[in-house]
Amino acid sequence: MDISENTRISDLLKENKVSIDAIASLAKPLEKLKNPILRKLMASRVTIAEAAKMGGCSLQDFERVLTPLGFKFIKNVEKEDFVEEESPNWLKNLPADHIEVFDVREILLGGQDPLKQIMQRFKSVPTGNALCIVNSFIPVPLVRLLEKDGVKSFTKTIRINEFHTYFYKVPTVKETVAPAPGTNDNIHMLDQASFQEEYNKFSEANIREIDVRALEMPGPMQTILQILPTLSTNEALYVNHKRVPLYLLEEIAGENYYVNILTLSEIDVKLLIYKR
Repeated sequence: MDISENTRISDLLKENKVSIDAIASLAKPLEKLKNPILRKLMASRVTIAEAAKMGGCSLQDFERVLTPLGFKFIKNVEKEDFVEEESPNWLKNLPADHIEVFDVREILLGGQDPLKQIMQRFKSVPTGNALCIVNSFIPVPLVRLLEKDGVKSFTKTIRINEFHTYFYKVPTVKETVAPAPGTNDNIHMLDQASFQEEYNKFSEANIREIDVRALEMPGPMQTILQILPTLSTNEALYVNHKRVPLYLLEEIAGENYYVNILTLSEIDVKLLIYKR
C-alpha cells in the first residue's frame, strides 16, 4: 500500500492490523493507540504526520517500522520532517503581548497531568488572546476538544520534541462563540465547595456511584460510556477516577451532558455527570 504523511492511521490499520504495534513502539504517547476505545477516537482523525508530532518522532521513524509491513512511502520523507505550515492570519496578526506561553514539559516530566492548569490558564485568557502550550508532543485530544467548542488552534514545530500549540479565543462579533471546556455550560472544573453544591442537587437515591481507579485503560472510559445512556433526567453519575479523562470529555463533547470535575490530587479526581 502506498502511503504518505497525510495517510490516516485508520487506513494503515485497515491494511495491516500489526501496524498499530509498530507505531506504538515508536514513542510512549503513541502507546495510547493500543487501547481499543482510544484507537477508535484517534485513528480516523490522526494522520501519520500528526502522529509523528504527537510522539515527538520523525517521519523516517514511521517509514522504518512500516516498510517491513508492506507499506511504501510515495514521497521522500527525509526532507519533510520540518516543512513549516504557514501560520493562520489570526496568529500572524496577534501581538506578542496577546499570547500567554505555558511550558508544561517539566510538569509532565514530574509525572503530573497539566490539564487542570491548562484549563485554568485558558479560562483567564481574554477574548482575542491566545494561550501557547509548549510541549514535547502535540496534545491532539486537547486540540480536538477545544476546537469542538469554537476555539481556533495551530501548532508550530520548533524542533524534534518541541511543539508550540496556540489556542485562540475568537472575539465575539454578533453571535456568541462557545467558550472552552472549564468555562462553558457543559464542562466545569470546580473547587470542592462548588462541586458539593452540584452534588447536593441530587438525592442520594438518584446518584449512581462508581469507582474506576483500579481499572486498566480503557476500562474506565468503557464503564462510564456504558452507564451514561442509562441515566434518567433526574439521575447523576458520580465517578471516582485517578485522572481527568480527557478522551472521555472529547467523546461526549457536544452530547447532552453536564460534566463537573473536582481534582483533589494528581491521582484522585471526582466527576459528576448528568443529562441536560
